[in-house]
Amino acid sequence: IMENTIELIHQQTRVLQTTIQWLDRNKHSNKPIRGLIDCILNHSQDLVKKSEMELTKITYKGKEE
Repeated sequence: IMENTIELIHQQTRVLQTTIQWLDRNKHSNKPIRGLIDCILNHSQDLVKKSEMELTKITYKGKEE
């Protein structure tokens, strides 16, 4: 249960990481979009941990049923 959701989140994270790298390589590191992506990837660790806990809880409940 939730494996697809977890995989989707991981793929979205990889795309955002790749986008940051592309922006930096192509001298767009000062663009507002770069800052937004950086904020989500690097400055929302508390939210990421809470989300992972929720997904783990949902997955565990699904296995019990």
